[in-house]
Amino acid sequence: MRILNTKQLAASGLMAALVFVGTMIIQIPSPTRGYIHAGDSMVYLCGIILGPVAGGLAAAIGSVLADLFSGYGIYAPATFFIKGLDALIIGYCFSALTQKSDPWDKKLPVLVLGVFLGGGIMITGYLGYETFLYGYAVALAGVIGNITQAVGGGVLALPLFLILDKMNILEK
Repeated sequence: MRILNTKQLAASGLMAALVFVGTMIIQIPSPTRGYIHAGDSMVYLCGIILGPVAGGLAAAIGSVLADLFSGYGIYAPATFFIKGLDALIIGYCFSALTQKSDPWDKKLPVLVLGVFLGGGIMITGYLGYETFLYGYAVALAGVIGNITQAVGGGVLALPLFLILDKMNILEK
């Protein structure tokens, strides 16, 4: 039994690569020995374009590869679950609350909801992991950076989402 057909597998690989590039292109070190990046915009789009499961896997793989290639391998185990769950949640919001043919103004509040929920998972997930690694005081210092990353990712994803929706790519 096939889990993904060839087209879905290719799209998942492409999205994982976009998450990787989006995460690698700009990295701002954070107080928790991690980094802030723009890759969350691609994480959100993974869930929207590929759906919850394939989007979650693509986001997880692309994010983990970015951690490993950037020298932040200590974050890789947490990143796999956190970013995968982040994309899974926004993908689930889209699949449960919108139809592919809905106008963008109906999809926009769902995007905001997905970014809020997925970003919340990312923020609390890294807070928990960094508390385990460095202690609560250090982990708490990273919360502002993670909030910035979640909101910034949503802001960057918005115009990309609107372009893809206008081109009817989300319907395919």
